[in-house]
Amino acid sequence: MKNLLGVVLCGGQSKRMGSDKGLMPVDDTIWAKKVGGKLSALAIPVVYSINETQYELYQQHVEPQQLIIDNAAAAGPLKGLLSVHEKFPEKNLLLMACDMLDMNKETIEETLIFYQHEPGYDFYVHQDAEFVQPFCGIYRATGLAAELAKAESHQLTKFSMQHLLNGANTKRLPIKDATAFHNYNERIHS
Repeated sequence: MKNLLGVVLCGGQSKRMGSDKGLMPVDDTIWAKKVGGKLSALAIPVVYSINETQYELYQQHVEPQQLIIDNAAAAGPLKGLLSVHEKFPEKNLLLMACDMLDMNKETIEETLIFYQHEPGYDFYVHQDAEFVQPFCGIYRATGLAAELAKAESHQLTKFSMQHLLNGANTKRLPIKDATAFHNYNERIHS
């Protein structure tokens, strides 16, 4: 567990929301910090993956040393994931999205149990009948290093989390509580 780092992805466009999802207010904080708090409550250190245009606003809510600016040679969520890996190449990363407000402790703990007791995989994610859930997933440093090498050598042609997970040695966990994986694309009221 001491080699695990929590990552809250906040660098998306939030086009459907109309404003930055991670900065949306909820329960006297912002969405990103609420999600980060779910990991901190389990003694997992947390960083926040953002794009460079978000830095000024996020530093008003998050300690600057916890902000990792996207810079990897990738796109989408993979850009944030690989950017954090570049900064912390020895860490295994527990990846969350800033709008996973309904993620519960039981689902996170279940992911951690498989990660601790079945060490032979690159990545640990949940999957329903058709779709792999890349968030509340654990990504080992060794698997990320191989992906980053592909990105840097321009061998990575698809910047898709699904493509990453389908092409790797991925442990797929059954989803026990689908509501934990709900993503918010519209405003909610606290």
